[in-house]
Amino acid sequence: MKVLKNEIRDLVSQKVLVSIFYIGIIFLDALGSVFPNYLNRQVTLFMPLPLVFIIHVLNAKKKSKLFLLSLVFHFLGLYYFNNPYKAYNGWGIVFHGIAFFLYFLILYRHFQIVSTKRVLKFSFLIMILVGIPTAIYFEGMKKAFLLQETMLYVCCVTLFIFSASILYMENKTKTNRFLLFAAVSILISAYLQGYHLFMGKSDFLVFSSIIFFNLTHYFMCWYLIEKSKQKSALV
Repeated sequence: MKVLKNEIRDLVSQKVLVSIFYIGIIFLDALGSVFPNYLNRQVTLFMPLPLVFIIHVLNAKKKSKLFLLSLVFHFLGLYYFNNPYKAYNGWGIVFHGIAFFLYFLILYRHFQIVSTKRVLKFSFLIMILVGIPTAIYFEGMKKAFLLQETMLYVCCVTLFIFSASILYMENKTKTNRFLLFAAVSILISAYLQGYHLFMGKSDFLVFSSIIFFNLTHYFMCWYLIEKSKQKSALV
């Protein structure tokens, strides 16, 4: 039993193999959203987040309790919001918003001295990147009776994107590159999902948004894993 446990740990510790498996799972889940009659999402929908949970626990030298808690909120968000057998639910958006706020709190702890000029530049850029799509989707949010929930989600995601981008620009390391990938992934996912929900239905948009949404958590997970290894090496 101990040998089997060690083998599983070694397998999950190999980034390439885990990446292939993880991408395979989210690709199947995305396909299930396009072809629900052929691929049942009851399993694939809920597999990526527990897998990220396991990857973090087995690889991180120091586990991030906030990150693990955020995955629980994301799981609840999926259950309420993105369950293919239920109607969209505002609580799902709220739970996802809380999870992204926890992501922001995690990154906020890693802030040191940040250039005020760079913060102002990024604030202006992100206001454009987030503000314009929000204005475009505004009427659709009201018609869907999801305005307050969606605005909460937008604010929390914006905080995460802002903090992730600033940390990367202040220190462009390989570890912080995971943050950049995570920020770009959730931004693309939000654009695609927003258009699908509030402008016009599209299987391609749903397919793509599912992949980018799950990649966000995967990149965030590996950022924290690499960060924990760096801290451990300094001790």
